[in-house]
Formats: sequence, structure tokens, C-alpha cells
Amino acid sequence: MLTDATALESINAAAHLLRRYTEEAEGRGVVIPAGGLRYFACAWVCIRMLRELRCTLPIELWHLGPEEMADTMRRLVEPLGVACVDASEVRRQHPVRILNGWELKPFAILNSRFREVLLLDADNVPVIDPTFLFETPPYVEHGAVFWPDFGRLPRDRRVWELAGVSYRDEPEFETGQILVDRRRCWQPLLLTMWLNEFSDFWYAHVHGDKETFHLAWRKLERPYGMPSTPIHALPDVMCQHDFSRRRLFQHRNLAKWVLDDENPRIPGFLHEDLCFGFLDDLREKWLDRPAAPYRETAANPAARQLARELCSSRWIYRRVGHDERPMSFYPRGRIAEGAASCERNWNIRADDEGERLVLGGRDGVTCTLRRDGTDRWVGRWEICERMEVELTRLPDRCPNAGGQ
Repeated sequence: MLTDATALESINAAAHLLRRYTEEAEGRGVVIPAGGLRYFACAWVCIRMLRELRCTLPIELWHLGPEEMADTMRRLVEPLGVACVDASEVRRQHPVRILNGWELKPFAILNSRFREVLLLDADNVPVIDPTFLFETPPYVEHGAVFWPDFGRLPRDRRVWELAGVSYRDEPEFETGQILVDRRRCWQPLLLTMWLNEFSDFWYAHVHGDKETFHLAWRKLERPYGMPSTPIHALPDVMCQHDFSRRRLFQHRNLAKWVLDDENPRIPGFLHEDLCFGFLDDLREKWLDRPAAPYRETAANPAARQLARELCSSRWIYRRVGHDERPMSFYPRGRIAEGAASCERNWNIRADDEGERLVLGGRDGVTCTLRRDGTDRWVGRWEICERMEVELTRLPDRCPNAGGQ
């Protein structure tokens, strides 16, 4: 691991040893890092919007491991001209020290099959077809375009000294969108990846991946284009512009789309109804998704009987060693009394050992419970604290049995 004492020497050595571009990649395309239930829903909206805007660029959807991209998910996006790429498999051929969510962005750019890449965060929504960006003069001149963030990296931040980069009074990068020609920018991309391989050091001095691009380009004294229009802020959304000051991207960095919960309406967000329609379409097509709400028409007879029992009673939901609360269930897969961010929906699924009660929230499955007698379900949280969970029937009948 790097330290403050070794950082400058290490980055200087890395910059000196950068190899030249020898790839055979050609063509242009969109790269979207996404995987798992929540980010797949965001990526679905982004991809559908690109196609709605008549963008014909091929798309790569990058994820980390098979657990983030089931076969059903692949089949949903492939007809839209999307190739799913497992970064954990690519890593076998191109090893890197650390590869998590933020580090995936430079890794995907470097290993894409496209020579010219438009990288979009999954939670980014284009407003117009962005293909024209590849022909804009700043990109043609420099081979790289970045977009501004709200802030500027202050002079007194130690990272300037640690990286050996002279202070510049200029915007930080907001990397929800990046346009880059890999051939012309191969070495700064490699240096960006090196900084992210040592994210356990550099992320303590900058916020995630975004300033690693900034530092790498300035370290190697490579120019880039940047639209002069600052971010137009909507509630929990950053709107970015093109070089003609037109709104181009709506980055929902704090308002990510959710599939099985309510999405707030955001005043000023363009094409919002269209995005809601894309999500409705995904709900109908992706019936076997994790944490999908219960649907009687899709259930077998045993699951239907268990669902009737579940919805006709009140229960105590106990997170062992943490807390407990009453809980009741609507027949259409929603939790009524006792709902919380991690316990929004319920479903009953069958496996080799019988039926399981699945409770899910905004980010997917929270816990899976097995039946332990007629009045009790037991299991364990699959996220965060991973505590044991009990669901025990109360003697009083539930008033929600005929509700939502």
C-alpha cells in the first residue's frame, strides 16, 4: 500500500513506465458500468432513452461477476444492441490490484472493444442523441472531453503535492459522462487506472474516481475539452450541457431509479413520463427479478396458500439482537404495517427445499426466510449486519387481508 512518503515517487515511476497504445480496437460506442438490481434498472432507463433518441451506437454494459448479471438480464438488453461484459473475467487477462464500483469505470474504458468511448453512469439520462459529441471541435482537437463538477479542488489540498501536479484553479471533474479516444489518450487512461488500483490510498485524498482522471491528465500535461456551462442543479440531479449550452445529460446521482418502490417526480426533469414508462415495461418483462413483489397469477398452488395465510395475520418481525416491530402484508406483494426502506415488498419463491418468503427493499433482496412450523418464519439478513431474523404470527387477524 502507498503512503504519503512514497506516493510521489510511486506516481512518478508509474508515469515513466506507461506503455504505448498497441490495441486493435476500432469504432465508437457507449460504455455503461452497471450491475445488480438497482443499477440494472438505472441502466435500462439510460439504454432505452438512448434508443428512443435514435442513438444507434453499440453499447457495452459492464458488471462485476455473474451474481450481478443473471441470464434474464442479459436477454432483456441484448435486443437493444447491448453486450454484457463481466469485468471479473476480463480481469483474468488484465489483472488490476483493486476493482470495485468506482475503479470499474477506467477499467471498462481501457478494456472496451471500442476505440472511442462515451462512458455514461447507469443513473445518467441523455436528453438528446449524444453521438454528435464525437464530431465536436474540442473532442476532435484533444481526444477527450470531461464535464465540470460543482466544486474546485482547493489549493491547500495535499493531493496536488502527493501527485506532483501544480495547482490549477479549475473545475473538478464530474465523471457521470466521459468522452475519450483511447488511442490518443492511452497513457493518461493508464495512469488513471494506476491511481484507481491504489484507491485505498488516493480515495482518502479525493472523492472516488473522478479526480483520478483530472490528476492523470494534468500529471501528463495532456489537454482536454470541457463545456463552459456549469451544472444546472435539479433536486438530486445534475444536468450537464454540450458546447452550445444545450442540456445534454441528466445525472440522477442522488435520485437513482428504483424498480420496486416509488420514484419521486423531480420538477424540471425532461422526459420524466417516458422514463417511468420504461420502468413499467421492465417490471412487466423481468418477473423473476430479485425482490419482485408477489403476483398471484405467477404463483403455484402451494405459494398461493402460504400467501393467504401470510396476509390474513399480523406478525412480529424481529431482527435478533437489534429490534422488532409489528408487520402485515398486502395481497399484491407490498408490506403494509412495518414497512421500511429494506422491507418494502414480499414474495414467495420455491427452491429445492420448499417455499421461501423473500423480503426486499430498494436495493434488492433483504432476507430470505424458511418456514419453521405454522406460525414462524426464520432466516438471516443478506445485507449489512446479516443478523438473524424471525417472523412470528400474532393471534389477532390482519385488517389488510383484502387491501392493496
